[in-house]
Amino acid sequence: MSSYTPMSHYYDTIMTSGYYNYEIIANSILNYMSARKILEIGCGTGLILEKLAHMQVFDTIVGVDLTEEMLAIAEKRLHLFSHVKLSLQNIIDLSLPEEYDLAFSYGGVWYFVIDGDREPFLVSHLVSDVDNHQGFARLTKHIRPQGKLLLGIQGPHFDYNKVVSNGMVYSQKISPSQRGFIKDYYLLNGSEIMMQQTLHYSTYSFAEAQELLETYGFKYKPAETTNKLFLEFEKL
Repeated sequence: MSSYTPMSHYYDTIMTSGYYNYEIIANSILNYMSARKILEIGCGTGLILEKLAHMQVFDTIVGVDLTEEMLAIAEKRLHLFSHVKLSLQNIIDLSLPEEYDLAFSYGGVWYFVIDGDREPFLVSHLVSDVDNHQGFARLTKHIRPQGKLLLGIQGPHFDYNKVVSNGMVYSQKISPSQRGFIKDYYLLNGSEIMMQQTLHYSTYSFAEAQELLETYGFKYKPAETTNKLFLEFEKL
């Protein structure tokens, strides 16, 4: 899994310029208020965790990420919340001291893409099958029986340029790869490249994703509500 180090300094600027709506994401997680202990997989700079922490609903909130620079920003953002803990970890080596009622990833390690009426497909920051199996094998050890795993839903990826809040231009370019796709991120100040990051993603059809998840005890649960931001899986 790739580090987000090159993007870390500009991440908040890009993501809060309309890339995601963090208020809506956090409110969607409130559908699971009965969960007391929750875990975010790939928490980045803590933008979702901050919204959840302010809601004062969950007893324990833990965020893990493998990019030290991102977690340093999250630490500053969340240091006043005693019920929020952060941990520098790679999902394939995940080791935490307790089980959680709910784990979620929205654009973190894993998420689903839905393109029109087509079936969702799973996108993973983990490029190899071995790492994806290892990631879910480690994760399942940290979710209690009947606990929930929520994986975010996004629309299709495409090339575009956009002016962000600091006046610079964010740009992304998508190209296919053997197992998924490659995404190149840029931040331009005029003709000067301020940031460039290349990430490789693997993809799985919905049937392949269900089989992978079920291998580690996660059963798909079709939404009982109009929640359009996550697909829900239950730990058997």
